[in-house]
Amino acid sequence: MKRDLAALSAREHDVLIVGGGIYGACAAWDAAQRGLTVALIEKADFGGGTSWNSLRTIHGGLRHLQRLEIGLLRESVRERRALLRIAPALVRPLGFLAPAYGHGKRGREALAIGMLLNNVLSSDRNEGLAEPERIPAARMLSAADVRARVPAIPASGLSGGAFWTDAQAVDSQRLLLAFLHAAADAGAVLANAVRAEALVRESGRVVGVDAVDELTGARVALRARVVLNAAGPGIPGLLKRAGIERPRIPLLRAWNLVLRRAVAPGLAIGALSKGRYFFVVPWRDRSIVGTDYEAADRPGDPDRVKRFFADVQAAFPWAGLVPEDVALVHAGLVPGERDASGLWSNSLVVDHEQEHAPGLVSILGAKFTTARSVAEKALDLVGPRIGKPVAACRTATTALARAVPLHGPIHDQVHFVLEHEMPSSLADVLLRRLDLATGGAPDNGEVERVLVAMADALGWNAARRENERHALQQALAPHMPPLL
Repeated sequence: MKRDLAALSAREHDVLIVGGGIYGACAAWDAAQRGLTVALIEKADFGGGTSWNSLRTIHGGLRHLQRLEIGLLRESVRERRALLRIAPALVRPLGFLAPAYGHGKRGREALAIGMLLNNVLSSDRNEGLAEPERIPAARMLSAADVRARVPAIPASGLSGGAFWTDAQAVDSQRLLLAFLHAAADAGAVLANAVRAEALVRESGRVVGVDAVDELTGARVALRARVVLNAAGPGIPGLLKRAGIERPRIPLLRAWNLVLRRAVAPGLAIGALSKGRYFFVVPWRDRSIVGTDYEAADRPGDPDRVKRFFADVQAAFPWAGLVPEDVALVHAGLVPGERDASGLWSNSLVVDHEQEHAPGLVSILGAKFTTARSVAEKALDLVGPRIGKPVAACRTATTALARAVPLHGPIHDQVHFVLEHEMPSSLADVLLRRLDLATGGAPDNGEVERVLVAMADALGWNAARRENERHALQQALAPHMPPLL
């Protein structure tokens, strides 16, 4: 991937995507694979907004059984299978456990029915998967089995537990970048730090975007047959600038807590607290617990994270969590509304032709799991509007060649991402390329090694190095304890 603004503006593209989160990245790969000419711009850094705030779980849709949303469950099963197939080095099976107490709504019998239905509705969950990626059938465990896996769980009233397998993105940023690499390898032109200022119309039709290069201040004129608005929480703003006043798109503030220790190594555990269901998920040598939500259109509550942590302590009293266990607070905006079980969100693909903006399509979603399928739906809609033959989607079965973790000395990793992934700052590299700061404050030694490698490659002087250190601290400050 090369940042080439001249290539962005040199031609009319079939599709111009605004937004470089997971939904925009999947759309760019889908469109490029179908043989379309594609451009993508991101106002900040790839995956630096909503996509960075993730529990890193790839769900098969078990929660949809609560609302009998069978279609959504089936979509999640297909998409979990697709990600395990196309990115096996970054998406791996992970066991989940929900302890059962008593015999009520969340007791052993109710959970057993849920496990049975899940097995029936996901009977094709392993089609095309190699043995290491296959998902075993869900089953019930005895109380003794639950205690054997998590000895600290209270035995009083424990009647067993539901055990099923979903998946985990072990490095969600590398997964997002793998989609972008695939798009670029197929001919897409990508650029971060390019902000869409206004939609351009000709004879009433949306034909492009006027943008600004955030690194230089230069204006960039981009033209396309279709503009795909994948700006996440920024979607309403772009629509408003186009004169489209849609009904309010609900947004939620979302939080996940990164813990300094593995509460239950190799096993994600669910628990109820005040009517909400939380999961504590193993991640490397740490854990991520979440997710909590608050309506974004209300004033932010300064004590919200503190109350969230108290709810987590109540959900997992056996874990002995204390405020000092919290290493990082993931925070971001996601589309959706909250209900008793947590997040409620349906993905949307909206053709704005009926709103007097032909040539403009918006895609909206809140889940890493289903981003690929939402992109497929969007490109199925966009295809007939391009005016030329468009191939069928193959992204569910085509391996992402670069979906692998980075390895080797830090110096070599830094040079790779500088050459191929467009970072413009120390924060870009540490948070969204090498993933050295998503588990807490990065080690000072690592920061300096990365900074020295970047400075040597880019010719940064002492003043620029100090500015980069300060900018990294500012980027991390909203996510760092003490927030409790």
